[in-house]
Amino acid sequence: MSGKTVKKDSKAKENDQKPISRRERRVIETRKRIFRTALQLFSERGFRDTTIDAIAQEADIGKSTFFNYFDNKESILLHFREMQMERIKAFVMESMKSDEPLMNLIYKLALIMTEEQQKSPAFFHSLMSASFSSEATRKQLSEGLIRGRKMLSELMDIRQKSGEIRSDIPACDIAYSLQRVIFGSMLLWSISPAGALEEQLHDIVSMFIKSIEIGS
Repeated sequence: MSGKTVKKDSKAKENDQKPISRRERRVIETRKRIFRTALQLFSERGFRDTTIDAIAQEADIGKSTFFNYFDNKESILLHFREMQMERIKAFVMESMKSDEPLMNLIYKLALIMTEEQQKSPAFFHSLMSASFSSEATRKQLSEGLIRGRKMLSELMDIRQKSGEIRSDIPACDIAYSLQRVIFGSMLLWSISPAGALEEQLHDIVSMFIKSIEIGS
């Protein structure tokens, strides 16, 4: 490798590590504040009853500033979907190298996927309201579920090859069933929130894993 290449690579690394400016930091912090404020209001009031004016007021910004960061309320939930996808991706990547029992991993995943929903049944209702607010939003949220299913399939495939779970069912079908188990649990809990969601998730995930484990 030439000296010029080494210098070029070092310079690239320095640029990657360059601290962000004060202005960039303010932009990031403002976007995060708007996002978190909106999620909090969705949890307290529901999606339909939360206005952009209310979000702007609670976030201590002007209404016009809101539109510098988000197009509408639906785009906030789409941002939430992307955040969830990153969480699932990071979890799956880490879990692929883990020898921890699948039951433990899937329960942790269920808690990750429902972190916001556990705070209030109204937040799950918000997701549903947004899904039916427009065909475009419904399609984008649906695409997120498909992407998540694909990532989960990779983990299930590894556990099938290791002999931990049944291989007579396609990994993608197991991943889809898992999504339905978690989604169904959230739906039922949001309608009748008896007890903590995390406890219900533990019970249903345990039953699910037993149905696919070898020798169960």
